[in-house]
Amino acid sequence: ALKLGAMRGMNPALNPCGGGDGVVVADVAPLRALCQKNPDIKFLATFLSRVNQHEVCVLTQKFRNLHIYGCWWYCNNPSMIDEITRMRIEMLGTAFTAQHSDARILDQLIYKWAHSRKAIAPVLVEQFQKLCRAGWVVTKEEVERDIWRLMGGSYEDFLAK
Repeated sequence: ALKLGAMRGMNPALNPCGGGDGVVVADVAPLRALCQKNPDIKFLATFLSRVNQHEVCVLTQKFRNLHIYGCWWYCNNPSMIDEITRMRIEMLGTAFTAQHSDARILDQLIYKWAHSRKAIAPVLVEQFQKLCRAGWVVTKEEVERDIWRLMGGSYEDFLAK
């Protein structure tokens, strides 16, 4: 998995708490080149910068060997999760993984998933409401399928193809 956009040791004066690690806008061109030159290799990527999110959605539309996932570190706050998840659903449907955890201890894992679910749920509710207003009769099975896909099922499907 590629985690792009972190700048390690941005402010070393902040050691030992991560050395002041920060965020930078990542150059997406190397990932695009990898996908182009290696169509039989699957790439899993996430980007730390908000600025990269739209470009990587378009890239994911164009390359079947690319799967994007998560809102990590500086993107792991409710407003960013909401914005990024909305954009990804609009552009990719359920062909991405909404969240992952880079938690290092179990307590963080539990917190991060609960935190993410609270931010993702309203986005899904709104999407299903739009479908209902358009005349689609949303079934329980469709809701369960879409939640399963966003919480890891689309990744499993990606690996299986």
